[in-house]
Order: sequence, then C-alpha cells, then structure tokens
Amino acid sequence: MADIYHRLGEHLRRERTRLGWTQEELGEKAGLHPSYIGQIERAQKKVSLAMVDRLAVTLEINPSALLDPQNMTYKSSTKSSALEARIGGLLRDRSPKEKMILYTTLKQLAKSIRKNK
Repeated sequence: MADIYHRLGEHLRRERTRLGWTQEELGEKAGLHPSYIGQIERAQKKVSLAMVDRLAVTLEINPSALLDPQNMTYKSSTKSSALEARIGGLLRDRSPKEKMILYTTLKQLAKSIRKNK
C-alpha cells in the first residue's frame, strides 16, 4: 500500500486536473512555486498539515479528501459544481471566439439531450 505522501500526491494531481489546472495555475492560486506542487505530487516533499489545508482551500475541497478520497466532499457539497468547475476549466485560456463556439456547442448538446429524454 502506498504511503500517505504518495496518496496525497495522487489525490492532489487528481483534484488539480479535475479543475483543468496546470501545476503552474495551482501554484499561483495557492501562492506556491509550481515545482513545489510537482514535488508534492511525486511524493518528493513531506508537507505539513497546514500545507494540506492550504492546498485544500485552494482546490475548494475538505483537507481530508487529499488523504482519503472516500471522504471527498466539495465545499459546495454537490458533484454538479465539480462538473461545472471542469466545464469552466475547458474555457480557461481560450479566445472569446473559442469560448463562444464551446458555449454554443454545449448549449446545442444540452437541447438535444433534453429533447431525447
């Protein structure tokens, strides 16, 4: 069984990618160097509880979720907001034209799904 630092790193990477963030983006939002994020994800750094809390606050999850995914609860307490965050991540770093194309495509897809229910 992987040690706690490996689990933490795996769960941190999963949550970061769930939001569509790079290590650089997470580092910027958490006030940490991107290479430090990478070291945590690879279990090369042993982090304090305060750091686990700092990362969890940035990711908007409970700190326990970084140690045990069975305790995964989002601050919004709904899985739909996690999906909304992932969808929002698709828009990040896109031009206004690309954002409109993605929005229009999603809107049409939603209409199609609703019609086929």
